[in-house]
Amino acid sequence: MDVSIINPFLSACEEAFATMFNITPQPKAPYLLDPVAGHNWEISGLVAVSGDETGVVAFRLHKILAAKMLEISGVPVDTPEEREEMINQLVSEFTNIITGNAVSAITTKNIAVSAPVVRTGENHVIPWPRTTRVIAVPFTTRQGSFEVNICFRGM
Repeated sequence: MDVSIINPFLSACEEAFATMFNITPQPKAPYLLDPVAGHNWEISGLVAVSGDETGVVAFRLHKILAAKMLEISGVPVDTPEEREEMINQLVSEFTNIITGNAVSAITTKNIAVSAPVVRTGENHVIPWPRTTRVIAVPFTTRQGSFEVNICFRGM
């Protein structure tokens, strides 16, 4: 596991929560994720990573935290449908900001990331590579929990 690649994603995530939403995440112990096991995350923002390192990074959270992030952002919503759409767009843009900042911090490798994709729904599926381990780093906040899942070739 190359922490010089993983840590920038974790740091960028913590910094984005703090600066954008005044939310201070507290990391918990990382663990190996079982990619075929069920989960209780309701929304995930994910990107594919290419270049010197290849893999997938996902930011997974509960809708209650995403809704709180939307509320803090001050973006007005009029209908439940509009609220759902704005939450998905917020998670997409948040994922984009985190990954952009992480890639900028990784100066020893040539890395590019795809545009973010948002997956929603109870027990939604993420297409993890089958031959690579997935590292999960859970975080807690006063507003709810989230998790960063990282999977790079060779981990």
